Amino acid sequence: MSAWRTILVTKPCKLSMKDKQLIYEPKDEEKITVPLEDITVIVLENNQSSITTAFLSECAEKNIALFTCDNYHMPNGCFAPFHQHSRFSQISHIQRDMKLPLKKQIWQQIINQKISNQAQLLEYFEKDNFQVKVLVDKVKSGDSENLEALAARKYWGLLFDDFTRDQKKVDPRNIALNYGYAIVRGAIARSLVSYGLLPTFGVFHNSDLNAYNLADDMIEPLRPMVDMVVKKLEIEDELDVHMGVGVKSALLNVLVMQMRLNDENITVLNVCDIMAHSFVKSMKLNDVGSLKLPLVL
Repeated sequence: MSAWRTILVTKPCKLSMKDKQLIYEPKDEEKITVPLEDITVIVLENNQSSITTAFLSECAEKNIALFTCDNYHMPNGCFAPFHQHSRFSQISHIQRDMKLPLKKQIWQQIINQKISNQAQLLEYFEKDNFQVKVLVDKVKSGDSENLEALAARKYWGLLFDDFTRDQKKVDPRNIALNYGYAIVRGAIARSLVSYGLLPTFGVFHNSDLNAYNLADDMIEPLRPMVDMVVKKLEIEDELDVHMGVGVKSALLNVLVMQMRLNDENITVLNVCDIMAHSFVKSMKLNDVGSLKLPLVL
């Protein structure tokens, strides 16, 4: 049975391990134990938590992604396992030597799937998705016509009222989206590393200052899953700029929501693994057809 728990730590505490169990000891409260093999993601929201080095080491061994948060309680760092794959050197060299045509074809497939998932999500919320759906399968190699941006403008205007993806504008929807994206991004980075890939080398994103370029590529078809949760929270009037524990828990639970891949319904966490494995296969075979990308149900 694969790991499935996501843990949000909001109180000052000590985190340690004993007998392969996470020991959570909040101040003035009873301690709690959780089997490490059940845990996939831990988010440390409180900056007064202490962690033992033995626990950190075991997180790496168990492939647990550990997030830290800034003073605004937004994820700002991710501790992920380091090069556990037995053929890490071979895979990293293949990744480094990827040819530009294959990178462009992979990016084409990623954006086509992202737009398809955006159109599907609009339909789920009973929105007129024609302006987005018409762009599905129209993306060219490397998205040379930037249909991703065109689809995004149409999509956000249809999904939310009076909304822009402006990072400088204080909008609880943007704050929630950013939180959810950061969690999914970390989960993708965790999967990439576990399959011997270097997250810093992307197919489209290539910033020298970004350690997660490839994760930022691979997250694109998964973003609508976060959008879905934020839209539901908005409908239920749960959103505000302070983001309560309930909102954060809902966004963490994106990782155990299901998507369609390989003719079955699987969790987003498992989607991340399959995408990473298929990306390695695409590189080795120089074949974009080997890349597996998920569908919004």
